Amino acid sequence: MFVMKSVDDLWDHIAHVLAYAPNSFPYEDFLTAEDQMTLDKAFEQLHAGVLIAYPEPEWADRRDELHKLLDRSYIAYRSHDEMLGGTLLNEFEGRIFSRPA
Repeated sequence: MFVMKSVDDLWDHIAHVLAYAPNSFPYEDFLTAEDQMTLDKAFEQLHAGVLIAYPEPEWADRRDELHKLLDRSYIAYRSHDEMLGGTLLNEFEGRIFSRPA
């Protein structure tokens, strides 16, 4: 299964989710059935990526903002609103890779 270790991994994972969410993730023959990517797993990893990008305690408010944005995107995808889910995920991508002043 994919393990996120760096901001570069997060960058790649966001692109992967944007390309395949909500339910077109490719089947990886080297993974077991339970390790295949799903929307739930994809968003769990995106949430983990927030802490990788902003590990410092002083960024707690920023992490909360980004988690809420991910939650909104996930809910949109689960509600079959792929356009809104993708739009919110694109917004997340823009915010996570630009540190506020």
